[in-house]
Amino acid sequence: MQLEVEQYTNSEKNLQVCLNHFKKQNDNLGKAAVYGILGILHFTSGAYQKSIDYYNMAHEIYKEFNQVQEQITCLKGIGINLIKLNQFDKACDNLLECSALCSDNNDIYSLLTCLGNLIYIHEKQEDWEVVFELYKKTLKAFKELHDNRGTIVSYFNLGILKKRWSDFNRAIRYFKKGTNIAIDSNYIELILKGLGYVGEILVYQGKINNAKEVYIKALSAADKFKVKNSIIQIKILLKSLGLNEEEIEKELRNYRNLRIK
Repeated sequence: MQLEVEQYTNSEKNLQVCLNHFKKQNDNLGKAAVYGILGILHFTSGAYQKSIDYYNMAHEIYKEFNQVQEQITCLKGIGINLIKLNQFDKACDNLLECSALCSDNNDIYSLLTCLGNLIYIHEKQEDWEVVFELYKKTLKAFKELHDNRGTIVSYFNLGILKKRWSDFNRAIRYFKKGTNIAIDSNYIELILKGLGYVGEILVYQGKINNAKEVYIKALSAADKFKVKNSIIQIKILLKSLGLNEEEIEKELRNYRNLRIK
């Protein structure tokens, strides 16, 4: 409770009392538990190196007793602290070790945490090839969890990187895959985002009529679910492609009539 209300000094004093008790009892797992909490305390208070030291002490004990989940927790804690200290190379080594342990023990959620932190590091370093491979790993993990939202976002992220490299054919494939899952899952905000990505790529490819059709489809969905901001944005895009308000409404009616048939 003291930790939750940010009474760090009092919290640490009480934890040290607990630690001394476990030391007298030769209770190594008890000591490890306290070290772990001290790691959390010092991370929360911004003392990142002290947090790392305590997590390391906890990790060594958990490793000795083959407590896998606790080892993973400690490694994640160490990695996050190293990121805070901008020690990215050490953080990568740590998170890769943690990722391997997660994979070996089928802890997909912790693996995704590690991958997310690795992506953050490599984005900061603008190492986009590595980021792309990490996004592919997150895609695989989300698929294993049957997490449609995570799968969709992973496809979109892969598409964004391919768009960045002007690989429009691969980009549009990723965007379409994500959009189709969004449609099947009825995630309106992701449907609109995906259709927007697809339309943008079609414009880059010079396929203006195809882009108009995609934007009309997006407009119909936005109108159906009363997403006002999206309606405005899509109409602006359609006008930039040469349609006026009357033509937009006509295309919208034609699209809806075709769907009814």
